[in-house]
Amino acid sequence: MKLAIIGYGKLGRAVGEAWVESGGDLSSKITSKDAWTAEGLDSDVVLESSTPETAAKNILDCLDAGLPVVVGSTGWHSRFDEIESKVHETNGLVFHATNFSIGVHLMNVFATEMARTMKLFEDYTPSITEAHHIHKLDKPSGTANTLKSKVENSGDYSFLKVDSIREGEIVGMHELVWDSEIDSISIKHDAKSRMGFALGAVKASNWILELKSKGLSGVFTMDDMIKEIT
Repeated sequence: MKLAIIGYGKLGRAVGEAWVESGGDLSSKITSKDAWTAEGLDSDVVLESSTPETAAKNILDCLDAGLPVVVGSTGWHSRFDEIESKVHETNGLVFHATNFSIGVHLMNVFATEMARTMKLFEDYTPSITEAHHIHKLDKPSGTANTLKSKVENSGDYSFLKVDSIREGEIVGMHELVWDSEIDSISIKHDAKSRMGFALGAVKASNWILELKSKGLSGVFTMDDMIKEIT
């Protein structure tokens, strides 16, 4: 199967390498300097991993061209309703994730369950710290925002503080802490490389192609994929 990558940066390169190693064909590697059209992409599926400013337009263009899209970019969700409408209009497929790592998904599962318990103990206050490399544009990270939303919704918290750090070449660290005057309880995910993200994106790309082969359409997330494969 052929994969086109829009946004051939750190994530795009890692996914491209993992895709080829899995036996796939990397048909396009598009950077911000390249001129391209969605209609001209010779691919079965597209990975969108560009920037918050360009992601939404790229997704819409690919849907108009009949291409299923796996979205790794963050910061585009203000246009989610527009993209969802386009999916219905074109009978298209979009898979989006703020983080493709299976480990991060498991952290979200643990955090959701923990929030339901911790809300019974008012002496504890939750907060999140996330750290990434200095090149990351969005702050807080999309992963931190997803984690924040899950904890707030599950624990009935009205506001959850998120501290963001941009330093060196940190791949990605997210820590959820419940703090009290006597002790702290925490859950932490610390990525050692981008391989976890890359392998998850490859799984998502293959899964969305399976959905297309079944004639399905819609907007899907990591939660949907994990439920089906476990």
